[in-house]
Amino acid sequence: EEQLKVPHHRRQSRSLSWKSSDSSSPVSSLGHDEIATEDEDDPNDASVGSLASSTDTTCSMIPPSIKRAHLIISPFERTLQTAAAMRPGFEHRIVRTNIQPRIREQEFGNLQGEDFQHFRQEQKKVGRFWYRFPTGESGSDVSDRVQSWWYDSVLNVNERFGYAPVDALVVVTH
Repeated sequence: EEQLKVPHHRRQSRSLSWKSSDSSSPVSSLGHDEIATEDEDDPNDASVGSLASSTDTTCSMIPPSIKRAHLIISPFERTLQTAAAMRPGFEHRIVRTNIQPRIREQEFGNLQGEDFQHFRQEQKKVGRFWYRFPTGESGSDVSDRVQSWWYDSVLNVNERFGYAPVDALVVVTH
């Protein structure tokens, strides 16, 4: 099976490298370590680490008063893996789980070839939030997409016919 190759910007080295499509990228080894390790320095930290490593049934991040949770997950592989690692800590409270594509990370497009530097120059002129790479989306596009999810889903979560109300939404996204 052929996979689309897209550039991945490494923050540490600030170099460009190639990898398989972003949506199929798994959690990195560092990500697995963070999921498996509770932050001992800050017991009030609401990070994945403190949630995933919790062994008591109340889950360190979710207060005992929350009995019913709706789990919402971005469709990318690493968020699905993160949610799977978190889930055992509050499985007994999850009443619904949805994979929601509108909360995925920004799609930057297929930026192969010599044109990438040209696109970056255009982006600097237009502005990072407004510029849309070819076959990608702008920050404004992402904002519109996420806002539509917020208004369609989050604000009305307990007003849906046929669904019992929940006490909390747990959202896993990149």
